[in-house]
Amino acid sequence: MADLSDVTAYLAQAVANAVYPNGTAQPSIAAMDVRIFEGWPIADQLNLDMQGKYVPAGATVPVARPGGPVANVSIFPMMGTGKATYQVLNKTYVIAEPVLGMSFSISGNTITVSGQPNAGEYLTVVADGGHAYSRTGTNTQALLAALAADAVTDYPGTTSDATTLTIPVSHSMVVRQGGAGTMGRTTHRQCQSVMVTVWSPNRSVRNVLASAIDVALKNANKVSMPDTSQATVIYSRTNTIDDQQTTPVYRRDLIYDVDYATVQQFPGYTITSTQTSIISEVDNTTTANAII
Repeated sequence: MADLSDVTAYLAQAVANAVYPNGTAQPSIAAMDVRIFEGWPIADQLNLDMQGKYVPAGATVPVARPGGPVANVSIFPMMGTGKATYQVLNKTYVIAEPVLGMSFSISGNTITVSGQPNAGEYLTVVADGGHAYSRTGTNTQALLAALAADAVTDYPGTTSDATTLTIPVSHSMVVRQGGAGTMGRTTHRQCQSVMVTVWSPNRSVRNVLASAIDVALKNANKVSMPDTSQATVIYSRTNTIDDQQTTPVYRRDLIYDVDYATVQQFPGYTITSTQTSIISEVDNTTTANAII
């Protein structure tokens, strides 16, 4: 399911891409190091970063940092800002298709299989439109042996080996392949305000970082979460604060309303056969069953 942590992780990555467009091995757009994180800054660490200082391991007194000051960008969900949003519920969709490891061919009454089954993968054989056999196995030989054990009751001449299955059907044989995938269903949508804050030792760095981050986040209003659900990121407002105390901090808050889904995930299986009944209109009794 998409969680608030997935939302903040997306925003943190988007901020990192904007601040370090050529990767973190190259300088930031502000020509200084930038610390990007989810959560609220620790005051002592923020003060050290703004002053360009750090505390060496085993020491207690801060010293000058070789790289100079470090700008900060925090991504923080604001308390008490949840909003009611339109609910689109009970829509089931495919998150991940089954991954299949086998392939097969049919020649006459013989099925030849290559490859090995992945976890949850199975083969279904519909014989003469009246018998359905469906099995999985730890490997291809075990799977075919299990199918043969089912089919031999109806077709005594059935045989199998490591890669083939022969069923002496009278007129038709259909083979289908299936497996386990992942399904999703939206159970709730919620809207949360998230504050992306630039903390800078001077105005020029603040302006460079805040402008680039704002452009980047507004560039994609609808984004995909790890569970494939869609989140909507809408700009809300901006706060600018110049905090001139012992350590100057130039701050800008970029606030976005993020509408995202709670998704229930569950396994889904390929339908490889179904049975239908043909009912007589004359006496309202079942006259035949067919497997398709």
